Amino acid sequence: MSGWIFVILTSFCSVLLAHLFKIVEHTEARTTAVLTVNYAFATLIALLISLRNPEAAYVLFWAEPLTIFLGVITGVVFIVNFFAYSKSVYLNGVGVSVAAMRVSLLIPVLLSTIWYLEPLLLRQWAGVVLVFFALILLLPNKKNLLNKKLSAGWLLVVLFILTGFGDSALKIYEVDFSEVIGKELFMAIVFFTAFITGLIYFLRTHRGFFTKKEIWLGFCIGLPNLLTAIFLIAALEVMNGAVVYSAVNVLTVLGGTILGLMRWKDRYTRLQLLGILFTIVSVLLLIDS
Repeated sequence: MSGWIFVILTSFCSVLLAHLFKIVEHTEARTTAVLTVNYAFATLIALLISLRNPEAAYVLFWAEPLTIFLGVITGVVFIVNFFAYSKSVYLNGVGVSVAAMRVSLLIPVLLSTIWYLEPLLLRQWAGVVLVFFALILLLPNKKNLLNKKLSAGWLLVVLFILTGFGDSALKIYEVDFSEVIGKELFMAIVFFTAFITGLIYFLRTHRGFFTKKEIWLGFCIGLPNLLTAIFLIAALEVMNGAVVYSAVNVLTVLGGTILGLMRWKDRYTRLQLLGILFTIVSVLLLIDS
């Protein structure tokens, strides 16, 4: 029972992030600044947790370069994905954006199956196929996608790819590098890289420094961002991983859709609503019961 409580808390934090991104887009706060501050807070908290172990600094110094490289690449992907996510929430709505991120479960599933040779049941393969149909249905203005360099629809494709890559990177860390460096310290590397990347971009594209509102919004986003990972790890400690990831995805899609309809008055086409339904069905099929 405690595992399902952590699953619900993980989904709640994910939906809360979408809600906070929507707030940022409707304020005068600069998205780049808010996201950069978010990762600064996340880095600090992750470091404080990891430094409870006095050997953490020693482990980081002697860690394999490949482990550090994986953390750096993952950090860059995380913050670029957040940029795309915040913009997509504004242009496409909360429910559709969250659904596009959730169907990216396809990528780590294929990684587990092909690279790590973890078998799938027949109905799980059906879920994999259904993911493609869900993503197509979620895309707005399908006829105009190829005529624009970066339309709202392409943002959903970017979310799908980057989210899938980020989840796959964490899967690679868990299988191949978790015994080399602790997960808190690894996430500190990821968050710090994301912070440095965001800071460089911010200093090159904006004048001045962070405002009080941007610092506050960054802190508000950074906290659920970190709690999402903490609750997810807690759920994985007591439940089957496939069930955890799938249940989190289903609840997040449902929560994001309800939030978009009730709070932000998002409007969806019938095909997009069908895509959200396909998203839920596909993730349910992927559950290894």
